[in-house]
Amino acid sequence: MISETQQSESQLWSLKHVSLSGASGVRLVDVDLEIPQGITAVMGYSGAGKTSLLNLLVEYERPSQGTVVRTDHCFQSGSAVEAFWVPHSLGLWPQYDVQEHLALVHPDAETLDETVQDLLKAFRLTSVMKKYPGQLSQGEASRLSVARALASQAKVLIMDEPLVHVDQAHWSLYWQTIRRYCQKNKTSLIFSTHMPDLVLKEAQHVVCLDEGAVVYSGAVHDLYYAPPSSQLGTYLGPVNDLSFVLNQSDQNKSDETTLVRPEQLKLTKDDSSEWEVRRTIFSGAIEEVETFHQQTQSNQTFYHRPPRATFQPGDRVSIHLLLLLFCMLICFGCNSDSAPELSFPKIIQWSLPSEGTKVPAPRGLNVGPNDELYVLDNAGRVLVYNPENELIRTWMMPDYEIGKPEGICLLKNGQIAVADTHYHRIVFFDDQGNVQKTLGELGEGPSQFIYPVSIVQDPTGNIYVCEYGDNDRVQKFSEEGEFLLEFGKRGTDPGEFQRASGMIWHKGKIYVADASNNCIQVFSDEGAFLEILGTKTGGIPLYYPYDIAIDRSKEELYIVEYGAGRITKTDLEGRILGRFGETGRKQGEFVTPWGVAVNSKEQVFVADTGNRLIVKLIP
Repeated sequence: MISETQQSESQLWSLKHVSLSGASGVRLVDVDLEIPQGITAVMGYSGAGKTSLLNLLVEYERPSQGTVVRTDHCFQSGSAVEAFWVPHSLGLWPQYDVQEHLALVHPDAETLDETVQDLLKAFRLTSVMKKYPGQLSQGEASRLSVARALASQAKVLIMDEPLVHVDQAHWSLYWQTIRRYCQKNKTSLIFSTHMPDLVLKEAQHVVCLDEGAVVYSGAVHDLYYAPPSSQLGTYLGPVNDLSFVLNQSDQNKSDETTLVRPEQLKLTKDDSSEWEVRRTIFSGAIEEVETFHQQTQSNQTFYHRPPRATFQPGDRVSIHLLLLLFCMLICFGCNSDSAPELSFPKIIQWSLPSEGTKVPAPRGLNVGPNDELYVLDNAGRVLVYNPENELIRTWMMPDYEIGKPEGICLLKNGQIAVADTHYHRIVFFDDQGNVQKTLGELGEGPSQFIYPVSIVQDPTGNIYVCEYGDNDRVQKFSEEGEFLLEFGKRGTDPGEFQRASGMIWHKGKIYVADASNNCIQVFSDEGAFLEILGTKTGGIPLYYPYDIAIDRSKEELYIVEYGAGRITKTDLEGRILGRFGETGRKQGEFVTPWGVAVNSKEQVFVADTGNRLIVKLIP
């Protein structure tokens, strides 16, 4: 039985003891569920019941038992259509062409032509707008079904695996259109999918199905960071179960957090450890490490996010729980919770152009003398955007098969220096991308590098390069490339680095983001260690700081934290002036941000690597 009555202000549907049977058996079993306003994803493997649940919501089917109650006032809009359905079969009309599909459902004659043309352009259907469904490719038909739903201006959209037949290289573009439509019109969206990345990026609420039963319903953030079980946690990607690891330590018992995501775990080589690596798989974002524990003769697989493939069979590793370390820092008096929130009234974000079938992620950022934004991505490209965020030129690194560059610097002589990290060198380009010269080779001596990662230049022309890879240090060169000096080494003491990362020069000082030591170290540009930034003001609680930038007009620093998914703003003494962001997929949230830059208008750019976005924060 389906009834319609007014329910909770925030709920679209309420399902009570709902079951659905079919010719093949029971498809939904005793479902108790409330679907809120906003963006909800329905997840599950093929046959789990996703389509059956959506069919009930749109009344395409009726439950065998139980009730589906719809909240009428949540569906009210200026459209004649209260809710619009994109079925798995797409439901296109064979007798109408593409343009007619959009025009027929649009409710406003005054905006009809403009809306139709905008949607045709946004979903790349302009060239086929006079074709009929039978003449379209599967990808074109999928895009049309979603464009038609948006054209309806319905208050609620229900989409069964939308864009499933569209190449994923362009998903970001089309989902950006869907997202903006929902935000602008305060439209709720319920969509089914089996893709964790899409749910993390687009949804606020998630419903997980297994053999027709609801096994989880709640916030995406909660399922990702606090899953009720390891099995449920895997709906949103790999999860580490550390219950065994924590129970091996006297100071860690079972009441600690035991389920953590790859970015919350760090594995390091440790010859004294009882964990021996048996096999590794590196996918470019996550490394899967199969281990064998010597004492207990047991096997366990760990997932972490290193900057590159890390381990070989036979290595011994120790396990570090970064999330707990961060929580301990907060608990022991760090002032992160009391830091004011930075205000950015306007946020602009965009994806990089696709490279083949992939949409690359940004890594390194810097701003040119005329506020051009220079971007390095994980496809091995250098991209240049003008102040209006338009791509004006791009070029490839000379080599990029074994690794991608991470640091870029605009030099006084007009050249662009790029830290070609995995090729152990600095490559100098002219402003059109032509290689002028290179500096460095593999090694640990002067003018040699393991993994160079950041470059800065002082006003006299001297160039500073920091590197990591068991030889963490900063080398100083003349403008002509002559080695002058080096400072720092690998370690955990003041003046020593663990994964030296981003770097700036300001008024005779070098500020280095020391990622694994979770601090900013300050040196004179002659190599003398001066301080760990913020020590005199009570310390700066940082979680994997990957890059640092400066607003020179105000003498304020911006630090991007890879582990915390945020930026922290401080003065030159290390006093926290504010924070912005947290780990997540919504606007104003970041996933493993890699780089940060500030232009002359005090606008802040973030390389939101995990979300594959460039984010521009406008104060």
